[in-house]
Amino acid sequence: MKICFLGCGNIAQAIINGLLQSGILSSDIACIERNEQRVESLKMQNLKIIELENLASMDFDLIVLAVKPKDALSAEQSISKLAPKANTLSLVAGIGIEKYSRPNAIVRAMPNTACAFRKGVTAIYAEDQNSSAFKTANNLFSKVGHVLALQNENEMHRFTSIIGSGQAFLFKVLNIYLQELEKIAITDEAAAKSMFQDFISSLSDSFSQEQNFESLINKIKSPGGTTQAGLESLEKNNLDKILQDAFQAAEDRSIEISNEQ
Repeated sequence: MKICFLGCGNIAQAIINGLLQSGILSSDIACIERNEQRVESLKMQNLKIIELENLASMDFDLIVLAVKPKDALSAEQSISKLAPKANTLSLVAGIGIEKYSRPNAIVRAMPNTACAFRKGVTAIYAEDQNSSAFKTANNLFSKVGHVLALQNENEMHRFTSIIGSGQAFLFKVLNIYLQELEKIAITDEAAAKSMFQDFISSLSDSFSQEQNFESLINKIKSPGGTTQAGLESLEKNNLDKILQDAFQAAEDRSIEISNEQ
């Protein structure tokens, strides 16, 4: 599989890292990137750095559009002119397939940064899910985690808010935990972070065994105990609504981005 990334920001880099871990050769990945600092980082991974114009003379199984929304439509038009037969995968948030010049040749995807560890969760959509472009994109993301094929493109907005943006919401909550842990008499910062890493890992281990959060909560709390008091405080302050509002705000912004183009 030969892949070209047009734009190599955080999410593209996460996918690249996961692909390299999966066994994809660095020689099979090309990058088009203007940021000099990123270019140097990509070169250290032995990735090919090419210019946009090179697309006219090079064959790729997939060209991955990973630029900012404001640059997406013009970038896709350039791909269409230089490589009119290329399969194009868009990672751009908020921009629907119908906005591009060749909607039939576009696959849209919303991955998350866990792709870097081959534990990503990616939603993909195409008008023709039997096309070679869709099958190639599905194959790519299967190498870096889980893939969810959407039947309705509008579902991408909600998926973006929960899986794409949602990681950051959880990181925000976990950062509060870490800050509280550091307030305790732990003078060794490295030891505190190692302890916290095991704490987070144990949450995953617990869920893998039980897969029911209410049951897991009930195993920790006891009537009249400290956990019960904390949970009641969370309910009183409407934690559910706070998170639901965050998901809705992210979804609304995704829709706004689509309407702005």
